[in-house]
Amino acid sequence: MRIAATFFCLLLVISCSSSNADNESVVADLQTKVDELSTSLTAANETEAALEAKVEALQAKLDAVSEQMNSGAYAATWPDDYRAMWTDICALVLKDGAEADPAAAPAQDICECSLNGLMKAFTVRQYESWSQELKDAAVAPYLTLCWSA
Repeated sequence: MRIAATFFCLLLVISCSSSNADNESVVADLQTKVDELSTSLTAANETEAALEAKVEALQAKLDAVSEQMNSGAYAATWPDDYRAMWTDICALVLKDGAEADPAAAPAQDICECSLNGLMKAFTVRQYESWSQELKDAAVAPYLTLCWSA
């Protein structure tokens, strides 16, 4: 009976030690995967933060030009710096969609074409007096026309 109990204890110790080795291997694999995901997430957050900073900078420029325009500093023409900022913001918004569609023109070209249509139809004073929803609706037909130019 003593030999059987000793044999059983030895068998139990051996099985526990092999389980620990297996568990350590699984834990090491999981830790590697967690580290890889953490690295990917950090890179994605940095990219997102950089894009947000760029959008904020462009929005600040657009706000400054809009304020000048609203104060009467600009006439009915669309100022060059306003057009450049509008196109930059538009291209940033459309970039992924235009790159994903093989039939689409480059985002910069789409935006320049769309702005040309807007400038022929509206004054900058009219355009700037609208809500963002109305501005988006006004540019929509031009985006469609210019998408695969």
